[in-house]
Amino acid sequence: MILPIVLQHLCPPFVSFFGLGAVSAAVMSSADSSILSASSMFARNIYQLAFRQSASDREIVWVMRITIFVFGGLATLMALVTGTVYGLWYLSSDLVYVIIFPQLLSVLFVKGTNTYGSVAAYLFGLVLRIGGGEPYLQLPPFIYYPGWTTEQRKHHITGEMEEIVIQKFPFKTVSMLASFVGNFVFSYLAKYLFESGKISHKYDFLDAVVSSRSGEIMDKTTLVTRGNNIGLSELAPVKPRLSVTLAAAFTRRDTLPEETVEEEEEESSPDFSHNEK
Repeated sequence: MILPIVLQHLCPPFVSFFGLGAVSAAVMSSADSSILSASSMFARNIYQLAFRQSASDREIVWVMRITIFVFGGLATLMALVTGTVYGLWYLSSDLVYVIIFPQLLSVLFVKGTNTYGSVAAYLFGLVLRIGGGEPYLQLPPFIYYPGWTTEQRKHHITGEMEEIVIQKFPFKTVSMLASFVGNFVFSYLAKYLFESGKISHKYDFLDAVVSSRSGEIMDKTTLVTRGNNIGLSELAPVKPRLSVTLAAAFTRRDTLPEETVEEEEEESSPDFSHNEK
């Protein structure tokens, strides 16, 4: 914030012109890259993986174009309503702590969490956090936590006095912990319902339980068919062996395994051919 003021009031007009242009270009570059990355993540990670697995590249591009306008409009509306950059920074860090931090803990330290638990925890934490209200976005609370009070403050745009609700209860930390626990609970609940057959596997539209279960089965070296389970450990072991023709193509016999050289010498010996006859 200091650099534009210095360029405007303490520098010649031509320096101020190019300096403010450079600052504006840097801000626009950061803004459009953020919106583009958000639209790309939505199109690839949500639209294609969850709803349209068979979507073509052309369809994904159109979804990205539409979401760019949607996210850009939402970001502009949020900036106009908030009225302060510090408020947006505070709100973003708050959402990272409440929503993303529990997801990171679940991925790194909790085994067995899946997409259903992640989505449920995301919504659970978001509702608990937004339910406590957000003065920067002019969102009144609809969940009144213990110890809440009201306070008169001056509106930053109109200058009128308004009454806001102050939440003294640490509802942000509670929302973060609830999101973390919800991820664990809903993940194992979805896993139990699908694996026990209480919910058919065809309703696993996110491929979060059935696909992971298939991966676990293949990791245990088990071939699964509709009626039979064939363990790979029950099959006869096959010993890899180089053929005599392939072995003869090597000019340096010391590069071959000793077992292969010995078998080749036995097969090429007269006693071996006499025994075969």
